[in-house]
Amino acid sequence: MEYRFLDSPEAVAAAVRQGRAARRLSQADLAAEAGVGRRFVSDLENGHPRAELGKVLAVLRALGVHATALPAVPSRVRVIGKNVCLSGECLA
Repeated sequence: MEYRFLDSPEAVAAAVRQGRAARRLSQADLAAEAGVGRRFVSDLENGHPRAELGKVLAVLRALGVHATALPAVPSRVRVIGKNVCLSGECLA
């Protein structure tokens, strides 16, 4: 899984879809592993904006994705794969 900022419902949705696909899990399998309902996983993967935080964290944990609090970065900073890029220059 690539590094990414989970800064919107759409970003979380993409991370969950990618993580589930990488582990070849059905939505029902992921839901059972995370202790949530399959409908919750479906809503999460579709970017539902009002998902319960505890359940979101349980799904991410089941996928091995860690939520880390970081200071906000300027809009000119981007994460591309495993690289952090600032104004076109990337750090490995």
